[in-house]
Amino acid sequence: MKWISAKLDRIVGALKLCMIYAADIQTRRTLLHIYSNLSRHELYDDEVFVNFRVGKQVFPFYMRISDIFIVLEILHEQQYRLQHPIPTRGTIIDLGGNIGASMMWFLGQHPEADYHVFEPAQDNLHFLRRNVQPWPHIHLQEVAVGDKTGSIDLFHGEFGGMHSTIAVPEDPGCNFETVPVITMADYLETHKITRVDLLKIDVEGAEQVIIDGFGPKIKRVQTIIGEVHDNIIDTKRFYETLRGAGFSRIKRNSFREGADLGVHGFEASRT
Repeated sequence: MKWISAKLDRIVGALKLCMIYAADIQTRRTLLHIYSNLSRHELYDDEVFVNFRVGKQVFPFYMRISDIFIVLEILHEQQYRLQHPIPTRGTIIDLGGNIGASMMWFLGQHPEADYHVFEPAQDNLHFLRRNVQPWPHIHLQEVAVGDKTGSIDLFHGEFGGMHSTIAVPEDPGCNFETVPVITMADYLETHKITRVDLLKIDVEGAEQVIIDGFGPKIKRVQTIIGEVHDNIIDTKRFYETLRGAGFSRIKRNSFREGADLGVHGFEASRT
């Protein structure tokens, strides 16, 4: 029964992308091509180009066939829909930018935001660099974020959205790359950012170390939205840290496939 529900949701998601978010006929054709090849895993790394419309903005978007799952999570499931609105020209920090799907979602609603996106993985940056080009006001930082400055090993997951600096894979032959890492405390200081209206976190298990890396400057953050990996971090400690930092409203959200993956969503705000 579960697989039937998942299949129906995938069909609904495909229709929604084609009818609501596809900006032109060619994009609809490309989306149909993607869906017709989802059973062919050997094609998952094939590159495609689409134009998505989010809000009043059109986003030229480069992606792999396998990235359709991330696009569905963000556009169809709307995993980053905020309960608490943020200022139109507020500051948004996107940790775990991947190829830019979350960027589309947030900029579709806040095109004038001061947007800072972080992504350390070269395979994702191959797409993200091109996807940010139409938006010259975006600050792209090709680094990881943690609780100290230096370098760190980034282990590659099966797909681009599964790379992690925390979750060491069981396979000793797993691919990895060494990437620069900074703390958000240092970044806020260097860039003279005194207020962060929205912090988005999708960092595959590095949630706690990133919050720790803010230090007292976490008080500059007004709202946080993202994912928590229950099977990697101490969830109780994570939420205690947020409450101790003044986030009085915390809402946990479930994802369609989150329970199977040990992942849930959350939104934390000060008011």
